[in-house]
Amino acid sequence: MPDEPSDAELIEAIREGDDSALDTLVARHLPAVYAFCLRFTGNADDAQDAAQETFLKAWRSLGRFDTKKSFRTWLFAIARNAATDLMRKRRHVPFSFFDSADQDTSIADTIPDEEPTADELFDERTRTEDVRTALETLKPRERLILSMRYEEEFSFEEIAQVLRIPAATVRSLHRRALATLRMMLAK
Repeated sequence: MPDEPSDAELIEAIREGDDSALDTLVARHLPAVYAFCLRFTGNADDAQDAAQETFLKAWRSLGRFDTKKSFRTWLFAIARNAATDLMRKRRHVPFSFFDSADQDTSIADTIPDEEPTADELFDERTRTEDVRTALETLKPRERLILSMRYEEEFSFEEIAQVLRIPAATVRSLHRRALATLRMMLAK
């Protein structure tokens, strides 16, 4: 089975008119971009709109993209801008970057739990509420940094590029957010 083409190879193919390469690139990145937009906006419809706008803007700008750089980081920066623009137009603030209205993106849901007992289920539910409550005490940017770091697995440098802030600031906000969570969850 041949290796899948890299993002840079797909971009070159798109520039040469290969529409199937665009389909592959979108399919590769759409789930993560949509999840990011969902956490950013807190609303599935807004997330769909922002993700669609992200890929439209990316497609329009592919001719200027430097394939020596990270496509994923560039794409998420576009997603951040698209979601921010959408939020400004709608003039509402997201309730949470980790929970959507249908509760399908809880950070606690990403913790694996095999065959839990009833006591474990009760403890887990209580802990989930504790984590959710603790996360709500964080500033939106701190929640977003935790999401990008632990759910999207971005490096601190990639987060800095996406959010347009220094990497040292990202690290500081990350440490502060974790310390706040530890303090809240230790109670």
